[in-house]
Amino acid sequence: MSLSEILEYEYDNYESRKIVPFAYTFARDKWVWILNENGSEYNVGFCSRDLNIGNYYAKNTEDAILRNILDYVSNPCLYIDEAKSEGFLKSEAELKRYLIMLKATLRGIIRDEYVELIGELSKLKPKKFYTKQFEWYALFSKEEYNELINKYIYFDLLDKEFVHYEQ
Repeated sequence: MSLSEILEYEYDNYESRKIVPFAYTFARDKWVWILNENGSEYNVGFCSRDLNIGNYYAKNTEDAILRNILDYVSNPCLYIDEAKSEGFLKSEAELKRYLIMLKATLRGIIRDEYVELIGELSKLKPKKFYTKQFEWYALFSKEEYNELINKYIYFDLLDKEFVHYEQ
């Protein structure tokens, strides 16, 4: 959303005024800032359009950017066999270029520690993961993802629910 779209956002009758939508997913779910009464930085939340409950995603926008990158590279994001590729999957080389571009773009916007972590992600080799139903490639496992989340992103409200739509 543009700044003017954020400022001119029209709330539904039952939508909480304690959130400020700032982006939409392709499915029209909302990314929101959650207003704090104590005046501290705004938490970032994710609100599904199908539910009246949202989830705290990150302590602030900077952490939300890093978490979104970690989410992406820890989920099925790579193809090794080009014949099996799908639109949202990237080759290893494409993913590395993407991470290097993010590192350059985000320098000066997010803290240096996060920028350096993105650089380190670009050096990782893909790993193969399995479930009973399918296999996929990602840069690291869910366990490694959880370690990174606990180290860089964790705060008391992480993934807890909040009401964004009261009917």
